[in-house]
Amino acid sequence: MDEARAQANPPAATNPVRAETQLSKIVVFISVELEASNQPEHPSRSNSSAELKKPTMFYGTGFLVSVPDSRLSNGRGFGYLVTNRHVAEAIEQDENGNCEAHQIKQTFVTMNLKEPINGIRSDRQPLEMSQQIHWYFPEDQAIDLAVIPFAAADKYDAVSLSADYLLTSQALEKDNIVPGDRILTAGFFFAYAGLHEIQPIVREGVLAMLPDGPMTTTTCKSGSVYLADVHITPGNSGSPIFIIPALGLGAGEYLGGVPSTFGLLGVVSGYMQETSNLTLRASTTWQASVEANSGVSVVVPAQQLRELLYGPGLQHLRDETVSRLGPH
Repeated sequence: MDEARAQANPPAATNPVRAETQLSKIVVFISVELEASNQPEHPSRSNSSAELKKPTMFYGTGFLVSVPDSRLSNGRGFGYLVTNRHVAEAIEQDENGNCEAHQIKQTFVTMNLKEPINGIRSDRQPLEMSQQIHWYFPEDQAIDLAVIPFAAADKYDAVSLSADYLLTSQALEKDNIVPGDRILTAGFFFAYAGLHEIQPIVREGVLAMLPDGPMTTTTCKSGSVYLADVHITPGNSGSPIFIIPALGLGAGEYLGGVPSTFGLLGVVSGYMQETSNLTLRASTTWQASVEANSGVSVVVPAQQLRELLYGPGLQHLRDETVSRLGPH
């Protein structure tokens, strides 16, 4: 089991496929089954106990990250699954904008197999928890991140992103990454997840703002985030979002002053809503509020993910694992 967690970084392909395709392979789909008590009763529906007790499912995205460790042989690292705190804990906002965590029955991870079984490549497995293998969260509850030790078995068509590609705030400044730079993200699409395999939806946009002060985050607390001009939808939460070279992926050199920076900008957390008052007049006047997706997404900075991955909790777990594995 310990050996499985010490995950190897994928070797470089001699004839690589499109970079966008490779990036999609770090993405997994997450589904969270809630306890039946979380299912609200709908008087307009059948009152059968079977229907009222049917669990609710939450859907989100996760992605695989590998933390290199020189103490392991053959360039291996420790594997992790990354998503949002609000996905891992099934947190949603109520009508008053307050955050509430639901009771979780089981969490599942769906990935693609290298070899299909009866024509089906997607494979959904429960995410097994233990005293040591559980979600790790930042101490700051405003940071919408969750990480769990995780290594994909060889049968899965999955790739881990090296933690070396996480862009720190210093890297953004050094490489002159500014609003207007291109970004790319891939994640679960609620309207179509794929029939025979999981198919992440890939979307492109631009970095919109690097706020110099705190904003209200998707955990209903005040914290630091980035804003991106890319349209996301429910289920995209937990998706990786990348800064990509202005000349496109694969452009590895500076040309005419255009930066060739590539790396993980952060993790999609939610989107900003636009609200407008609505008045409907018939025999009675009804007042309500219309909310729409503004197209501006909220991004948890990769700096915060790096701090969690290299924080004392996960570092201690890595130290214990290396100690049990012995010299390599």
